[in-house]
Amino acid sequence: MLIKKSLALLSLAIILVLTGCSAQNTAEKQAQKPEYIATDATGSKVELDSKPKKIVSLMPSNTETLYRLGVGKNVIGVTSSDDYPAAVKKVPVVATTEINVEKIIGMKPDLVLGHASTMMYSKDSYDQIKKANIPLFIVEDAQDFDTAYKTFTQIGDLTGTTTEANKLVSSMEATDKQIREEAKKRVKTKAKVWLEISPDLYTAGKGTFINEMLTNIQATNIVSEEGYPQYNEEQVIKAAPDVIITIYPNAKEAIAKRSAWKNIPAVKNNRIYEIDPSIVSRPGPRLIEGQEAIFEAVYPE
Repeated sequence: MLIKKSLALLSLAIILVLTGCSAQNTAEKQAQKPEYIATDATGSKVELDSKPKKIVSLMPSNTETLYRLGVGKNVIGVTSSDDYPAAVKKVPVVATTEINVEKIIGMKPDLVLGHASTMMYSKDSYDQIKKANIPLFIVEDAQDFDTAYKTFTQIGDLTGTTTEANKLVSSMEATDKQIREEAKKRVKTKAKVWLEISPDLYTAGKGTFINEMLTNIQATNIVSEEGYPQYNEEQVIKAAPDVIITIYPNAKEAIAKRSAWKNIPAVKNNRIYEIDPSIVSRPGPRLIEGQEAIFEAVYPE
């Protein structure tokens, strides 16, 4: 009887050990399940087992977002166009007009953030990065605030900063709401605005951040076409804008000297303003600052 009891206890002990091992294995498997997941602009799902400690950013807006989310210290490679924040100037450059794939692979990053706007001429480079088994996430080419907010959240999900991304979006939405409400109070007659991107009269129309910003502040864009069309002088003169906004250096002086434009209200009244292009066209966290800048230029208190 004693022997049977001992055997029963031994069997129970073995079962408990095996059950414990099984539970441990299950827990380990669950812990190994990818927690940092997002689906990129190409429809590919990127899954990371742990927070990326080494990140390469191939677009200035991606870089700004990473720094704003508090993971700038993890950025180990950027493009030659990255200029904000100041700390990014100390980060190694891995892309100029072309992506230095060998340099990126040699860095062994945990995550590379590409961008849909460069797919046409960077596809081969992106493919090589993927073949090297380096996680690559193609960020959507945002042209409106809602899509930009989506990309912030996706980058947050991949880098373990979802909470920070949600706070960023909430803050920008709150500021946007304040600007819209103030615009409705302040604006009695909508100002007509001409946005000049370059001296050869390329501008911004529907489906662009600048057009959305003008709409949000109760202003009228004289451009009705989609995207970034090129205008001629006659079109601008005929539209008679009240305000001219430019995003390239020394534009104000050059525009003021155009003899054919002397009777345009914006020129006559010296209402030509230069704004930093990175805050009105770069799909990053400073977009709301761009909207504020345009609002104060078009409707100064």
